[in-house]
Amino acid sequence: MVSAEHITKNIKYAVAGELLLAVLKFLSRRVFVLLLGREYLGLNGLFTDVLSMLSLAELGFSVSITYSLYRPVAQGDTEMIKSLVLLYRRVYRAIGLAVLVLGLSLTPFLSFFFKEIPPNIPNIPLIYVLNLINASISYFFTYKSTLLFVHQKKYIETSIRAVVSLAATAAQITVLLLTRNYLFYLYITIGATVIQNAAIAVKTNRLFPYLREKNVHPLPAGTLEEIYRNVRAMLLHRIGAVAVFNTDNLLISKFVGVATAGLYSNYMMIRGFLNILVNALFDAITAAQGHLTATGTETNKQIAFRRLNFFSAWLFGWMSICLFCLYDPFIDIWLGKGYLLSKPAVLLIVLNFYFSSMRTPVNNTKSVLGLFWDDRYKSIVEAVVNLIVSVLLVRRWGIEGIMSGTLISTLAFPFWCEPMVLFHRGLHLSAKSYFRDYLLHLSVTGAAGVITWLLCCAAGEGYVGFMLRCLTCAAIPNLVYLAVYQQTEDFEFYHHMLIHALRKNA
Repeated sequence: MVSAEHITKNIKYAVAGELLLAVLKFLSRRVFVLLLGREYLGLNGLFTDVLSMLSLAELGFSVSITYSLYRPVAQGDTEMIKSLVLLYRRVYRAIGLAVLVLGLSLTPFLSFFFKEIPPNIPNIPLIYVLNLINASISYFFTYKSTLLFVHQKKYIETSIRAVVSLAATAAQITVLLLTRNYLFYLYITIGATVIQNAAIAVKTNRLFPYLREKNVHPLPAGTLEEIYRNVRAMLLHRIGAVAVFNTDNLLISKFVGVATAGLYSNYMMIRGFLNILVNALFDAITAAQGHLTATGTETNKQIAFRRLNFFSAWLFGWMSICLFCLYDPFIDIWLGKGYLLSKPAVLLIVLNFYFSSMRTPVNNTKSVLGLFWDDRYKSIVEAVVNLIVSVLLVRRWGIEGIMSGTLISTLAFPFWCEPMVLFHRGLHLSAKSYFRDYLLHLSVTGAAGVITWLLCCAAGEGYVGFMLRCLTCAAIPNLVYLAVYQQTEDFEFYHHMLIHALRKNA
């Protein structure tokens, strides 16, 4: 059953937990930069992208199992849940071992990923192996957190992660201040990953004691066939996603330099923080969508998507404006002017954030409807276009060329293909209304962004200027959105929901 209480709780814990973690991460990154320098930052970002490529071994299995769990969870079918979880556990243990073995096999070829290997960083192979071990560990526990997600209890995982990360970050900062040794920093990271996943596993077993039962029935042949069909489709989606969103650091390190990759990683850290917040928010909504899909009517699904898309347009438009106006002033205060990228590069980072984020309501709805198959080849074409265009443009424009490749590939294929599949195969409506609304949202966001930017330019620099920019970004875009959307049905829905929540908590 869809629980408004669980949705609200998930969102509250997600926002509070991620804000706390963000403060810790920014403090930790400040210490990291001061003591180790930008080349270590670039190395860290590079290995993150290399390990993301290895996540292809996951084959999209997690999304397929999550979709299969919605109906038995909604119906309370514990026998089916046990069978699905057993399959999940066995597959992911194999995936964890595969990632570890594949990752180790890349160790002799690490120099390929560098334009030139930084001479002042010792033990690069060991650093890579430690990052690999940390990435592999989570595969052995993922099925536990997925069960919490489907039961709309994501807040439990969020709480555990926040507590463990708080202790780990404090320990990492202390170790860096005392030793300036990146290896010790990584040892703490691995220890924190083990403790976090073990704690989630213990809590999940207590909440769902039937998971410890030994009498587990084999999955029906029809269910297995559906899962494997979805896995075949999701593999192609995973290849596309990794090739588009997890290769920028690889390309920057290879064609521009690891130091520039370090600068880029700071911008992506901020964007990544926003992505984590957004994902946590949408995870809470998506779990409820999954229950609605399993039990609701077609009309309800259509209305739910329209409202979600409106909410996304407002949220992502506002976030994009804030990023463009606040990126450089924040990094200047945080790390210094020597860590800034060019303004065109910042604009491209923001545009990529906006257009990729606007895919979220479409892809989340496709996921809960099980629409993995119809646009499976789109991801491969998108990936090929992204890599070809990025490599061609990087020689002329540098880092801006790489990000232009990502933007071009997104607009060329997913922009129109994903909504067409959702509307024709899932919502059984024409997609014309979606594209019309998209153009409206984009125009309003563009206008609000120009107005906000012009006002921010008059705010000045330093701490006072940054605070004035923050106030401007908080007020102006939302006032523009309010003026444009206040008469719409979707705005009225959220307005009434907000009034009801305020009265309830008064």
